[in-house]
Amino acid sequence: MRALAGVFLPALVAAFVNTRAHNRPQVSTTVGIVAQSPCQFTTFEEQTSFTKRFYSKAEYDRAKTNTSIECLRIQYLSDGLKVVGFLVKPADPAGKRYPVIIYNRGGVQDIGKIDAPNILDFYELAANGFVVLASQYRGNDGGEGADEVGGADVADVVNLVSLASSLPYSDPKNVFFYGVSRGGMMTFRALERGVSVNGAAVVGGIYDMQGLMESAKQRMPGFANRVMKLIPDFSTRGAATLADRSVMQWPEKVNVPLLMIHGADDEEVPVSQALMFAAKLSSLRKEYELIVYAKEIHEALNNRRDRDARIIAWFRRYVAPPR
Repeated sequence: MRALAGVFLPALVAAFVNTRAHNRPQVSTTVGIVAQSPCQFTTFEEQTSFTKRFYSKAEYDRAKTNTSIECLRIQYLSDGLKVVGFLVKPADPAGKRYPVIIYNRGGVQDIGKIDAPNILDFYELAANGFVVLASQYRGNDGGEGADEVGGADVADVVNLVSLASSLPYSDPKNVFFYGVSRGGMMTFRALERGVSVNGAAVVGGIYDMQGLMESAKQRMPGFANRVMKLIPDFSTRGAATLADRSVMQWPEKVNVPLLMIHGADDEEVPVSQALMFAAKLSSLRKEYELIVYAKEIHEALNNRRDRDARIIAWFRRYVAPPR
């Protein structure tokens, strides 16, 4: 068993990576994917202030000319719905099979949806030898269905694992979850369903949805009400629906090696949630590691490079060797 490894590091200057242009949309014949088109990007000057804050123009421009990584915006089937997602992979697999990262985004609906900064991080993960699959979740970014914040939409994560198995360049024996914020909760709910993956990493994850919503009612009542309205049975089951979404209530169901990363000054999900959950995992003798960055915000953005390097190293630790 790996014990708690609490690491407090100073904030680093983060950098930036991006996508390159392709020319023509395509219709995919791959099972599960019903449509795909190349990822698009603007100039660095047209990027958001968020992107400019955490990523550099030099890295952005280098990625634009990268010919070794391919990024596709996809539509894939989940419970019969066409759900929007992304696929980032080596451009020329050359008969190789690569381990897969299922990236589970944060936010709700259009808030926190996968955008340029996320895709640029995917490029870095792919450059390190991984295929990356990510979902916008149903009902978002033009996809069918409705976002349920950890309800039926958990199937959108589960079905990406199945989709990965159908890709000729992915290794179905080596699949990992990478969840951010709400995506941490989605990761845990997928694990609760018994999805088989080699390991998981969660950054700024939600471990106690009930506690978070109680706090949000005071700090951000409009956002809290929006989230609760998206949960279909909240009006009838109330707090029980939040307990369903709180891995703090069922830590025994996390049965894969788990890397938890959190910012000590996380303004959205308090670090106390990660610390409390680590204590529960320790008492259950689960395999995990906890890293807390000092003076760091939500999603460990200032330490983005170190964060992802640690996640890559964690996943590589649990890659199953070829038979």
